[in-house]
Amino acid sequence: MFKLRGTFGKRVIGIAGGRATAANVDEIFKKLASVDRKHETVSQIFDASRIAGKGHLLHGVRLALIAHATGKNFASSLNIELACWVAGERQINRAFEKVGIRKGNITAAILTVGKTLLRTRHAQADILRGLQIKRDDGVIELAPRKIAVLLKTFSIPKRGLDIADVQKLVLERIALLSLQR
Repeated sequence: MFKLRGTFGKRVIGIAGGRATAANVDEIFKKLASVDRKHETVSQIFDASRIAGKGHLLHGVRLALIAHATGKNFASSLNIELACWVAGERQINRAFEKVGIRKGNITAAILTVGKTLLRTRHAQADILRGLQIKRDDGVIELAPRKIAVLLKTFSIPKRGLDIADVQKLVLERIALLSLQR
């Protein structure tokens, strides 16, 4: 669990990774919404193969919270805003195409935003249990097998790796989104 503070107030961020089978993506989003209503949290699920580590998720959530709090948001709901910022995309459909989960065997990165540690922790546990996700936080971490996918997903030229590591390049792409207003 991570704690963030800013113009949005204080928030607790839960990040969990795991493996599961996604038979029906719409049902997954319904279960997330149900858990969020119960715990007064906001959650989003991502394809972990397209996430450049926990730092990527934390950067995205911080920028989404700031945008939402200052009225510079792209989406009316924070869970959709999270997807846009993690993907570095203004367009909601493109954001989900880039970092959203798909039907089949998946590696998942679950991001939960809450006001208290207890609510956030309980929401994450309910999501993992409800979606039958076998916890494996390692799927979120940056690994050599992810580099080619991340470069393609975020339209980063391979020569960019001569300047910085892939995580920094992804974070830069996300930060550039704030300039596209």
